[in-house]
Amino acid sequence: MAGPFHRLLSFYSNRSNSPDTLTIRLQDSVRGNLALGLDFPAALGLAIGRHAWLRNTGFFSLNIHVPSISVKTTLLDGIPIDEKKEYTRSEIVAAARQNGVMGQADAMGLWALASDVKTGMLKGEDIVAFQRGTLLDMIEWKRKDRSQVLPFYRGGPIS
Repeated sequence: MAGPFHRLLSFYSNRSNSPDTLTIRLQDSVRGNLALGLDFPAALGLAIGRHAWLRNTGFFSLNIHVPSISVKTTLLDGIPIDEKKEYTRSEIVAAARQNGVMGQADAMGLWALASDVKTGMLKGEDIVAFQRGTLLDMIEWKRKDRSQVLPFYRGGPIS
């Protein structure tokens, strides 16, 4: 599991009572999304989407076998990022234009999940951490701070 995408997925594979770094169950996906600060409907929707897109253990299976995922890089791979700069939503989406519509969607999702809730700015170091596959643990830690609760329009709780 050397690819950045596999490292991102490993965040979800360690959510069960008996962690298994090779398998992501649907409930592990939901727990991981909740740990990132998403409210339950958004967490469940993203988990179902992830399992529908990465389904590789059978048509009706709710498990994802991480090592057999063929994706190795993130959709923001190859975008030159200055780690010391902060990016607005439009800047990061424009930078991802070279990777097509899916790259832009990935940039928008990254901005919604990782940018500061007060300023809306996304740190360059967070983008680089996403490209390396190490961002999700940092976001989980950041969202535990009550001043960094995601707003509703970005998937956070209504209250």
